[in-house]
Amino acid sequence: MPAVKTYKVKPLSFDQRLVDQVARRRTDGESLAVIAKALNVSAGKAAMAELVATTERVAVDDPAKLARAVAKARREGASWGLLAARYGITEGTARAAYEAASGQPYSALDYRRKAAPEAAKPAAKPKPSPIKRASVKATRALAKQG
Repeated sequence: MPAVKTYKVKPLSFDQRLVDQVARRRTDGESLAVIAKALNVSAGKAAMAELVATTERVAVDDPAKLARAVAKARREGASWGLLAARYGITEGTARAAYEAASGQPYSALDYRRKAAPEAAKPAAKPKPSPIKRASVKATRALAKQG
């Protein structure tokens, strides 16, 4: 396996009370927007608290193994937040781990975009119409006369 660049691993620190409150309210059937408004936090923070509450933690001690696992999961379509919750690291650390393992910037692979086929040629321009605008006007004028 190729060597993985070094990066700093920062553990995820999230308010456990917030995680517990969001998890309890979600099981009661409340939406994230209602929960966020009631707890005076952003919807993104409430969503991250739900991810932390519902995602099973995976402990990886070796930074190189962590980087490879993050890169593999990201290629499979996992979001940065899910990776952060799964491995107990910050989203920034997950991005740094992806860059260290793949050698590409973290924005190079976006799981939300469909991958364009490599061999696909750009669409050919359609042929211009042989009828010019002036001839269309002339045709209409002739139709009105006859």
